[in-house]
Amino acid sequence: MALTKEERNREEINTFLKNNDISPNTAMGYDNKFETRYYVGDNRKFAEETRIGFNIIGTSDIHVNLHEINDIEFETAFKITEQMFSYDEDNETLTITGDASNKHNEAYKIIISSIYLDLS
Repeated sequence: MALTKEERNREEINTFLKNNDISPNTAMGYDNKFETRYYVGDNRKFAEETRIGFNIIGTSDIHVNLHEINDIEFETAFKITEQMFSYDEDNETLTITGDASNKHNEAYKIIISSIYLDLS
């Protein structure tokens, strides 16, 4: 039986977490820092390290949250029922895509790269 959109999105996030050795039980915290690139249409709006929380086992409507990004200008809270999530194992990236936004007039895409190593 084929997975529903929600089940497939949850699996994509879970695979990203597993490949980064992050337990789904603790993934919503502020300790997970990733390189994040944000696009609107074909234009990159920013690329920076940021803290990201993941909630795939709780009852929250929000499944991925960009904790440190300005939520007035950018989408920062993502739901497995509204956006599409895809994990690229070769590039070790989780991509979130959406086309309905109150903040943009175009489709948007967020690319989250695997663990950002803070060696400072």
